[in-house]
Amino acid sequence: MKKDGVRRILCLLLAAVLAGCGMTGCSNGTSGEETAAVQSVTPEASAETEEAEPEDARAAVSDDLPERDFDGYEFSILTYSPTTYQVEEMNGDVVEDAKYERGVKLADRFNVNVVSVASPGIAELDAELKRSVTAGDNAYDLAVPHQITSGPGFITGHCIRDWNDVPFVNPEKPWWNQSINETISIKGTQFYMAGYITMPTPFCMFINKDYIRNYGFDDIYATVREGKWTFDRMTSMTRQVVADLDGDGKMTENDQYGISFNNDNNTLNFMYASGIQSVILNEEGMPEPNVFNDKMVALVEKMHDLVYNDNQTLFTDYNNQAVLGTGGFTAGRIMIKCGGVGDLGGLRESEIDLGVIPYPMWDEEQDGYHTHVDAWNGMLCIPITAPDLERTGIVTEAMAAETWKYVIPAYYDVALGTKYVRDEESAEMLDLIFDGVVYDFGYIFDNWKGCTWTIVRVVQSGGTDVASYWKSVSKIVDKHYKKLYEAVDEG
Repeated sequence: MKKDGVRRILCLLLAAVLAGCGMTGCSNGTSGEETAAVQSVTPEASAETEEAEPEDARAAVSDDLPERDFDGYEFSILTYSPTTYQVEEMNGDVVEDAKYERGVKLADRFNVNVVSVASPGIAELDAELKRSVTAGDNAYDLAVPHQITSGPGFITGHCIRDWNDVPFVNPEKPWWNQSINETISIKGTQFYMAGYITMPTPFCMFINKDYIRNYGFDDIYATVREGKWTFDRMTSMTRQVVADLDGDGKMTENDQYGISFNNDNNTLNFMYASGIQSVILNEEGMPEPNVFNDKMVALVEKMHDLVYNDNQTLFTDYNNQAVLGTGGFTAGRIMIKCGGVGDLGGLRESEIDLGVIPYPMWDEEQDGYHTHVDAWNGMLCIPITAPDLERTGIVTEAMAAETWKYVIPAYYDVALGTKYVRDEESAEMLDLIFDGVVYDFGYIFDNWKGCTWTIVRVVQSGGTDVASYWKSVSKIVDKHYKKLYEAVDEG
């Protein structure tokens, strides 16, 4: 992250910490108390805050953890992304070295060694966790499963614990995602946590800035910054750049398009970008499908227009998006390509004038830009056989804090803000994208039953009839969620 891009947030965090600590020593107050303390900052403290570097501001946020000696315990994490949580040695890569140093700090502070147990895939990870729970072998302290496939199964299988029972984990701290804290509890039970510890790669848009200049469009970054980057604005722009480059009278992958996205997760993210969650929790904490309403119907109609009218969209299958979508974009034939922040590395060699922007808002009245992360960006859960919840809480919280303080700045600052992103404005846009990550109850717990994927399935079909689609899946969805809630009631 560029330093100017984070200064506005991190200096406030540091001001809160300095005020709460009285410049002498910190209490164990919550982050809410720290925020309230900003108003009492002295002029001297404010002056020092203005001079603080962002990394110093992050480092100053206390994790409020006690000192413990865990006697060299091997803290075991079951995951299909082992290098996210454990790096064996330094290799000169700034991000990997930061992960390695995180492990060293945890070992020095708590006498504990983090060990990642690699699973070759989703099914294997699920089977191993269930085997371990059934055997009662206390093999794993944490697991990081696939969101959709594993999300409900570990609950109905009574495999995982409630995070509310884990001491020393503070979900209000900045290293935890606040959306997941608010949207995926089940009757007050929090089975999953997510945050910067999982190294999220949210969905975003990549733009060829040559089109902005050549077609006389307004400064795209100013448009985003001013809250005017909306679905209608995007559609107006993408429609104007369509061209039959080879003159054969038909649009193929060799022609010029305004936008390209796949018929799967790229399409789904337009729902989140428009401020729609597929399932919402009512006042009793019960899930209510939220996909058959006026706004969703209107969004599906607009998506149908975007995909099927005026040839503005190269709409690809999930499995060939790299060849068609990415290939066309890097060749300069596509103005906007949808994807994820993790795709930046693969675009680094492209010669186009690349920029990064968030997905558009529904309209200018929306509260901000929203996005989500793909299901492969796992969530943390605790096996019911985890042997020591206090140790689990301390190590997890410390690891999350260290990731936010040191690994994420390395990832964001260097790998994204310098190594891949080519302008200061794109680094600023990454602030908006990461700050807008949301987690949807339906996405995590729907388990492919159809509710969350309403927009995808209807758009794929070439139609716009949300009512008929919902009628076809509603009984299956209701039965699925009833089973999930019965499992929670059973304990």
